Amino acid sequence: MAQVILVEDNKVLNDLISINLTSYLNVDVIHRKNAQEALGLLSILPNIDLIITTAKVMDEPTAEILSHHIASNKLDTGLIVLGSSEKPTNDFTINIANPKDWEAVVHGSARILGINEDIIARKPIPDYAPLPIRYLLNLDSVNCDVFIRIKKSPTEYQFIKRIHNGDTFSKESIMRYTEQGLENFYIDKDAYKNFTIFLSNRLVEKMDSPKMEITQRIQIMGESYEIAINEISRLGFNSETIQLTESIIQNMVNNFQKSPEMSNLLHKVINSETQLLFQRCHMTSVVASEMVNNLKLTDPQAHNKIAYASFFHDIMLADYEGFSKINSAEELDKANLNDDDREMVLNHAREAAVIIRKLPDTPLGTDEIIMNHHGTFNGVGFSNSIEKLSDLSKVFIIAHNFVLHLILFKEKGGEPRPITEELYKRYPGPEVAVIIKALERTLKKKTK
Repeated sequence: MAQVILVEDNKVLNDLISINLTSYLNVDVIHRKNAQEALGLLSILPNIDLIITTAKVMDEPTAEILSHHIASNKLDTGLIVLGSSEKPTNDFTINIANPKDWEAVVHGSARILGINEDIIARKPIPDYAPLPIRYLLNLDSVNCDVFIRIKKSPTEYQFIKRIHNGDTFSKESIMRYTEQGLENFYIDKDAYKNFTIFLSNRLVEKMDSPKMEITQRIQIMGESYEIAINEISRLGFNSETIQLTESIIQNMVNNFQKSPEMSNLLHKVINSETQLLFQRCHMTSVVASEMVNNLKLTDPQAHNKIAYASFFHDIMLADYEGFSKINSAEELDKANLNDDDREMVLNHAREAAVIIRKLPDTPLGTDEIIMNHHGTFNGVGFSNSIEKLSDLSKVFIIAHNFVLHLILFKEKGGEPRPITEELYKRYPGPEVAVIIKALERTLKKKTK
């Protein structure tokens, strides 16, 4: 069986490529986080047949490092680079511009591995759909049979039923699978839609329970946010994703309104075991909502608009956590991204605004806040000239900057710097100064 190293920091793409490589080519996929980990494995297993890698992992020129190692050591290892449209400079590399084009990845892999593509064409579509294990963490029963996948032979997989339709189970029993390194369960592909309905209903039930303590509610909201974003990317808006999204957003608003101290709520969110993107989304909503109160803005939909904008503003970067931290043209240049990734960062505000327009009953003007959240009118690139934007857009930009600063301080440690002085310099002008002063009052205010 051919052995393939996969280096891809986007979890959704990682799953997509892995599942299709194993399903169509019956290869052994070995996951590594970066070039250094891949090189460590190559030192032990120099006869790896193929490496599939993203062009860069954060600041590491991953593909370049691996290509140099293969060439300098004269290895018989093929290389597929995802997210590069450049012409290969050697005969062992295939570049694939669109990293989401899994079919191109499968066909390119087949060509390098010497697998007849007629075999791929005859391969039946798998009967089972992968289901991330985290989807079951807030359930105690399921409405369908759940399987794990094991290798039956070098060319076949077997699906073993682990949970029967209607069985009850504990969170601890599900966690044991993750501790063993399992990432996905599998369910019958025809049962997937009904399962998402079931999952959405259960998560909404839990989030909306009046008896739930705030810390536990934040945890479930964070896990639900990850599921909602993943399913919106996969299926778009349907009744289930809309229901889940609206429940999370309403709970963000409710958490703010019911918390006597903003700082206490922020502390609970930033210290929860939830994804960075959810923490930023919830905290931005909280800080911006408090600023709206301090400014005494009269828009009756202000808090809802802020919550919706917080949920969706970085949805296009949900699979690229590092990119979502880029907050200026200078930071974008320093990130040294390839052309496709650079375009994705430059256009993510505009594309997120397009997405939210498809969501029914979104408060009017929410798309404008999302479009403006890096300071531009058209949602492309970054600008510090925000005087002419709406008050809510300016509030969101200042709150967004503060929360990014707070998250970076948490990650790097050390003494926090006063963020407001930096904001006055970055966003000059009397109208923006009023907004920044509202942030200062917000930070000084201990109780509502």
